[in-house]
Amino acid sequence: MKNNLPALTKDNLPDLIKSVSHNIIPKELRSYVLPALEEFKNEMAEEIGIKNYDIIDKGELPSRLNGNVGGSMTKKMVLFAEAVLAWNYKKKLALGNEEEQAGKTISDGF
Repeated sequence: MKNNLPALTKDNLPDLIKSVSHNIIPKELRSYVLPALEEFKNEMAEEIGIKNYDIIDKGELPSRLNGNVGGSMTKKMVLFAEAVLAWNYKKKLALGNEEEQAGKTISDGF
């Protein structure tokens, strides 16, 4: 089975990311994504003990420290996504149960 996805290369990856994010993020929020990520990155750096991360030369930091910032961001974003997924799934189940109960009530009455 052949997939129709383009091969990922260094050159087309930013376009792919932009395409994916534009399909998920509402247009009115897109301009807030990069500043929010920058703020989030600085907060994660602060949490792991790196002060003034937004103004320091990242090239002077050991790669382990920079990696810890990105790793901390990833962990928190995954936790957030899990919470959103769980919330939506719980809501879906609740709606399904309500519809099921409504269906029984209507059908039992006839």
